[in-house]
Amino acid sequence: MSLLYRNMLFITLLLLIFTGSGNTQTTWSVILPTDATQEEAIKVVLGDLQNIGKQFGLQFKTVDAGKTISNHSIIVGDPVRNKYTARLVKNGNIQLKGVDDPQGYEIITRDIDIDGGREIIVAGGSLIGDVYGLYWIWDRLRVYKEIPEINVKREPALKIRYTRIQVKSKEDIRRAFRWDLNLVYGENPLALIPWDSQPEKTENQKNRVKAKELAEYAHSLNMKFLSFGTDFTYHPSLLKKFAATLSPSDPFFWDAVQAKYRMLLQAMPELDGVAVFTGEEQSYWGNYKTFDPMHDGKGCDWSLEKRYRTFVKKVYNVVVGEFGKIYHHRTWITNSYEQQSQPEVYKKIFTGAVPMKNLYLIPSFTQNDRWWYQRYNPTFNVTPHNMLAVLEPMNYYESAKSDLFPTFPGRYFQAGLQSILEKPNSNLKGASFDLGSADDYNTRSLTAYTVFRLEWDYTENPFDIARDFCSIHFGRAAARGMAEIYLLSPVAYKYGLFIEPVAYGDFNSLPQIRVGTFPAQGYPSIDNGKEHIQFLRKIYLRCKPWIPETMSYLDHGLEVANTMKEKYRHVKPRIADKKLATEIENRLEMTRLFIKTNNLYVKTAFAYFEYRDDPAKPSRRKLAKLHDALQQTRNDFIETPGYGYHLFGVDQLLKNVEQALDDLPKAEQLLKDAPSSAEIEKIVAEQQKAYGRILKKEAKEAVKVLHWEGRVDGRDIIKIRGKHLEIEHLRWDPMYFKDYKILKALPEKAVTVIPKNIESRPMHPFILEQPSRENNYTVKVYLYDVPGGAGWCKFDLYYIPQTPDELGLGIPWQENN
Repeated sequence: MSLLYRNMLFITLLLLIFTGSGNTQTTWSVILPTDATQEEAIKVVLGDLQNIGKQFGLQFKTVDAGKTISNHSIIVGDPVRNKYTARLVKNGNIQLKGVDDPQGYEIITRDIDIDGGREIIVAGGSLIGDVYGLYWIWDRLRVYKEIPEINVKREPALKIRYTRIQVKSKEDIRRAFRWDLNLVYGENPLALIPWDSQPEKTENQKNRVKAKELAEYAHSLNMKFLSFGTDFTYHPSLLKKFAATLSPSDPFFWDAVQAKYRMLLQAMPELDGVAVFTGEEQSYWGNYKTFDPMHDGKGCDWSLEKRYRTFVKKVYNVVVGEFGKIYHHRTWITNSYEQQSQPEVYKKIFTGAVPMKNLYLIPSFTQNDRWWYQRYNPTFNVTPHNMLAVLEPMNYYESAKSDLFPTFPGRYFQAGLQSILEKPNSNLKGASFDLGSADDYNTRSLTAYTVFRLEWDYTENPFDIARDFCSIHFGRAAARGMAEIYLLSPVAYKYGLFIEPVAYGDFNSLPQIRVGTFPAQGYPSIDNGKEHIQFLRKIYLRCKPWIPETMSYLDHGLEVANTMKEKYRHVKPRIADKKLATEIENRLEMTRLFIKTNNLYVKTAFAYFEYRDDPAKPSRRKLAKLHDALQQTRNDFIETPGYGYHLFGVDQLLKNVEQALDDLPKAEQLLKDAPSSAEIEKIVAEQQKAYGRILKKEAKEAVKVLHWEGRVDGRDIIKIRGKHLEIEHLRWDPMYFKDYKILKALPEKAVTVIPKNIESRPMHPFILEQPSRENNYTVKVYLYDVPGGAGWCKFDLYYIPQTPDELGLGIPWQENN
């Protein structure tokens, strides 16, 4: 071989490497129906195909049917709408079965004799069916990393597919569109209605401009656009206009309710309807107010059934009766004895007197909330009223910062859909899921992908869904092994976290864990864990008759978590992205240690009560051994990369166990002497009465430190030192809508800090700890929203130069410390 030839060969190889000639770009011609080229839906799906195609060396180019096309082509449209498709059918090149549903589509792949080229025919029942067919190609491309041979006929089992998460931009709407959703929720009615008040009237005029733009964009994608809000929320000017009182027995109240929706739809004719939720989680802000028409109202003796039915009918008469729009009504509530969970209550509300046209009732998929050990919601198919289901992520134990391995809901969701849809004349017409990112592999995105697939075919093999999801995110080589691990995840969590004997009968199936937290009950910094120990004691006594069986379930869950990690050892080398591979390994270890921590938490709690009931040496040795194991596992859990859990309940139990092991009689006396929650709240109430009196008396000396506004759901502690503020979240959902301003630094000396309540539900903000040398002059403000759901908490914080003792505001529990 000559030197010249070798040099030329070397240069050619370099060109192949550096110009990508080894992975040449393949062009796919896309032949559209003549009337489809300017449709926004077509533009969006072709844009998405183009974007994903770039990753795999594919280009999609629209061409006219009469012009030269590449040897790879996608023909879009049935024979009626695309002449090219009609010619293929006429010549006998393809046979189409046809689809009955306008949303459905048929895809046929045929080989052609031009260099091994292919034609893919996408024949939808309408243009939107064409688009959904193109998105199926988009999904297959993500799964296979190339366009495989596709021969399918698909029609959606559920005709209405939506997300309950409010869309705020065109990109949000496009995200929904990629998942074949055909309905979205938009801005809250409160922010759209032209209220007779300022600044709301001017603000809402601007809001309507944006909402109109989003509604019109949704319509261009063949999607419905509804305004979603909670009820009954209102501006005070509405009640004033009708001289209405907040009572269902006041006819003027119902005039105000109807006027709210009449004003909305008159101002926003672009809306396709409204979605309403009357549960405890109310969304309002600023000058807006809320009222619970289902339970409150001075002097009103109406039953729940009458209140609920009246509300639905009044809203219906405006939304559907006057405007011919769609009315979605969410029936969920945070208890186990009303319309969400009890079919008899539901049936008494939704009688034949409640119209059905354009009305869609929306319960949760589970009877109460998104826990395992829950039956499917029993209100489906009870009355002929149309229903939509909310399919939420089944990971109530996980927060955004938990970094746990995702929870796969496929088998559970599939069985539920089968049980509901297989009944003759089923009233389930659609479902929603929370939008996830197409690039994420977390529980939310996994749930979205799973529901997206089941909404079209609820009989599809869940393993195939999991495998496709894993192929998208981890590559084809790792897809099968990762899918096996994903299918084990609900087993590990259900059996490893839930305490079986206490998982039934109450609203909450997982009382010892909530959203990234092992909560500590009561006021542990005050009552030495008294209420928390009482809480654990109740769990222990419910399990006592079958403790070995209870432990076998927990051990099974832990063993499954161990199996998941062991399986991953063989899968990890198949994931090309090494950083991602390590991240998954950490999340599996996090999950294993999370489940092990729960396992030992329960075992240690039970051993603690066994020791207290029978303080013999064997029970003490057992407790000491479990204590050490729990302490070690807790420490390992915390040290795992990405850790983001809260272990308040675990740490409190460890503290009480240590006291018992050190001196049991003394430990029991400490618990006996500790104040109960009722006693603590009585002390707090007395202090709160004194706050206003002292603040008024010392007004000239008082220095305003903080203005605070936030929505609280449960318990939080605000800590302030100097100008630094931090929040310690204790129970229920994290605080949201936070808005605060620190006006002055808290001095580094002993002063008295006093909250001035502006708006809050019981209990009002109170001082847990005053600044002192022992706590580095940090004040701790305790926020506790006692009733169900979240509530606004607004207050100002002042300090007075005198010490608490000088002002008669000494805190008993702080003095005892």
